Amino acid sequence: MRRERWMRCKELFLLFTVIGVFTASSAYGEQVEETKRFETILQQQQDQIQTQQENIDRLQKQVEALQEEKTTGRSTAGDETTVKTKSKATVRIYGQVNKAVLYSDDGDDGNLYLVDNDNSSTRMGLTGTVIPNERYEIGSKIEVEFQSNDSNLVSRIERRDVGDNHFRKRHLDLWVDAMIYGKLSMGWGSTASDGTSEMDLSGTSVVGYSSIVDMAGGQLFYDKNTNRLSGTRISNVFTNMDGLGRDERIRYDTPTFNGFMGSASYIADGGGDIAIRYSARIDAFKVAAAAAFSNPGGTSDTVDEQLAGSVSVLHDTGFNGTFAMGTRDPKMDGRDDGTFFYTKFGYRANWCPMGVTSLSMDYCRSTDIDQDGDEADMIGFQMAQDLESWGAEAYVGYRFHSLDRNGTDYDNINAIMAGMRVKF
Repeated sequence: MRRERWMRCKELFLLFTVIGVFTASSAYGEQVEETKRFETILQQQQDQIQTQQENIDRLQKQVEALQEEKTTGRSTAGDETTVKTKSKATVRIYGQVNKAVLYSDDGDDGNLYLVDNDNSSTRMGLTGTVIPNERYEIGSKIEVEFQSNDSNLVSRIERRDVGDNHFRKRHLDLWVDAMIYGKLSMGWGSTASDGTSEMDLSGTSVVGYSSIVDMAGGQLFYDKNTNRLSGTRISNVFTNMDGLGRDERIRYDTPTFNGFMGSASYIADGGGDIAIRYSARIDAFKVAAAAAFSNPGGTSDTVDEQLAGSVSVLHDTGFNGTFAMGTRDPKMDGRDDGTFFYTKFGYRANWCPMGVTSLSMDYCRSTDIDQDGDEADMIGFQMAQDLESWGAEAYVGYRFHSLDRNGTDYDNINAIMAGMRVKF
């Protein structure tokens, strides 16, 4: 009897032990599954945080790019999309489309044109940079433009299908930036003097700046003596002498010292230039200035040497002023030196919730550019409205052009252009 009781107790103990182990195993399994679910949720949250941080970084770069454009008034690129490659290179893709309606009246007839705004042409490009260590940056830039009916080329004679009608190179460039030693660039790109006559903090350069010809440079003056169009265009008598532009060159830029940077370049077919730039904030003022001496050498049949520069100042109140001037020595014996003078005054304010509103008026005089004795004058007004949430700008500008030439009597040319620039 005692033995049977002991066997029953043993059987019950074994049964309870099996049930306990099974229960504990089930509970442990549930705990493991719960832990796995928690780890999955935690990983998803970490992935979301990382994605949000990447979006924040991208948006911060876009904000910095927009702020930089607002301070300079000009931009070679829109907001950039960044792609990181396996070779540690960062590739940025950018572009813009800038279309406008241009109306011009030469005193005899008025015409309406649908144009690509040459003040800041339709373009796209990409840059690639590699930073192997803290001392060097290696980069490249490929940028092209495609304009249909360039605003600086259309006229009463050529009203449409004006221009190359294909991609044109702007930058095919590579560089090595040694940080403390400076930057060396090679290829098709900006020479040292490029842009030195175009410092502009007004915020209206998208529709008008020191390059008078970009808005309606192809328009022909009407000769009142012969009662017909002359062969002289706005682009023949106005120039801002902006150095050697873009070309096949080798260029060196010094590091920046107290806001100053020096540059020099040599062009493949002969000629070269040197330039100095300055950019700084002084109390309530932002200042941008540049000056350059250029010698086109074998790249120009008309210009021997050229000296030009510009300065622009923006106050925290929004008031701003710009000044540019230059002189050139022609290659032709007996020709007078050509000169130009340009000034602009403007105001920027947050009148519209969509973005900054910029207003300006400008004046330019060019002398002895096309012929000795020529005096060409321009008076203009500009307005640009930032549309920040659209990544765009809307603008309108007006310019009055006159030419005083010995022995002729030309009508004045009035031009007005309105349009929009959208960046991506």
